[in-house]
Amino acid sequence: MEVVKRNILNVFLIAAWALLVLLVAYLSALEIKYTILLLGGVIGLAIAGIAILNFRVGYYIALTVGLTVRLVERMSGTEVSVGVLIDAVLLLTILGSLLKPGDKSIKKVNFLNDPLLITFYIYFGLILLECFNPAIHDRHGWSNFTRGLVRNLLFMYLAMKMIRNMDDLKVFFKYWIIILTLAALYACVQQWFGLLPFEKAFIARYPEKFKTVLILTGIRIFSFMSDPAVFGLLMACGAIINIVLLTSPSKLVSFYQKILLVVSLILQLMALGYSGTRTAYIMVPIGLLMLVLINLRDRNTIIGALVFAFAFLAVMFGPFHNNATIIRIRTAFSSSDDASMTVRDVNRHRIQPYILSHPIGGGLLSCEPGSGTELDGFPPDSGYLRTALEQGWIGLIMVMFNLFLLMRYAVSNYFNSKTPTQQQFALIITCVLFALVVSMYAQEAAGLIESALLFYALNGIAIKMKYLSSPNITK
Repeated sequence: MEVVKRNILNVFLIAAWALLVLLVAYLSALEIKYTILLLGGVIGLAIAGIAILNFRVGYYIALTVGLTVRLVERMSGTEVSVGVLIDAVLLLTILGSLLKPGDKSIKKVNFLNDPLLITFYIYFGLILLECFNPAIHDRHGWSNFTRGLVRNLLFMYLAMKMIRNMDDLKVFFKYWIIILTLAALYACVQQWFGLLPFEKAFIARYPEKFKTVLILTGIRIFSFMSDPAVFGLLMACGAIINIVLLTSPSKLVSFYQKILLVVSLILQLMALGYSGTRTAYIMVPIGLLMLVLINLRDRNTIIGALVFAFAFLAVMFGPFHNNATIIRIRTAFSSSDDASMTVRDVNRHRIQPYILSHPIGGGLLSCEPGSGTELDGFPPDSGYLRTALEQGWIGLIMVMFNLFLLMRYAVSNYFNSKTPTQQQFALIITCVLFALVVSMYAQEAAGLIESALLFYALNGIAIKMKYLSSPNITK
């Protein structure tokens, strides 16, 4: 009977492949759009199957889609529903993770009593209550924000479930180093040889998407990300990851691996300069400050700090007076006379009475143009200011307490680590998270799709590492 079933299955598969070949041949003879549609369908089905069968691979596919989908959008010459694509892969991956049994490490996490997770639950409850905020003009902004928050929390859960031991965490950081190095290399090509024709055509077709690309000193490079701001933030995070790994002892990171890290670091620092994101320029020394404070007794850390300090002084005070990138970097650290920074400070002081009189804010995404609220079109230019405006000072207090616990977890994980590998990874997470938390003063790091993928993943890993010291889990 089993032999008969196996033969029937084989016949069915052969017949299906034969029909598929005929279908491909027929559609390929038609217009190009049908061929593209077919190709997209085949790739989509393949991704769906992989995400369900192996949710860990599906997680990295979802990350890759989120980080590179803008390049596909520009190559196609038309707007793409980025969120829909990411959500589709994410939901399939979540389905695959639920169907995958045997993960003992996730059972160690106390989802009901963990303090940091509780702050997420309370904050999510506040977001649900924002639907009834009387200041909201319509519910469209609320639904979009809530959808994005749910997506980020699901990515955080997947990161918690995916990281079972230090080997998984090593793969995680390898992925980010590789993808950010490729992004940096692509950015360097854009800077050295100019934007590609399809990118210029897309900018000409949708100029509203690239308002911050053209500045007085030239073009801000964005690589295959959505805009220069989020690209610069991720380049800063990548640079911090590389620098922390370079301070590792040779037992953890070999000499050959350190050479590759240096190449990656050079590319990322150049790409960071080309992005023109001044907040990202500050993130690197902020992350390294945390590295020095935590790991002050380590000889490699001191050497690395001195090398970075020398390079920083060379950039700030060296004889480079005609380089637009270096001039832009210098303004990030001496912006007292910068007009844009002055405007931001004026806006912050002007809007303070509104924040004090609206404890739950003006509604989610009420600062966006066309919201129809009092905040319509107001430029927050800060993740914290946007939170205070749209969710009120109550929401801001919740967010700040959440971030305080997050940093407490990150630092505690470092000092509670039981192996050098775990300690080094905890140090990376602490430095990157601290840089991102500080960057939210001037940028909306946690609200941008690409940077949120990294930020919420590190949130989940910081929580999971608290439980990775249990026996038979840590490697």
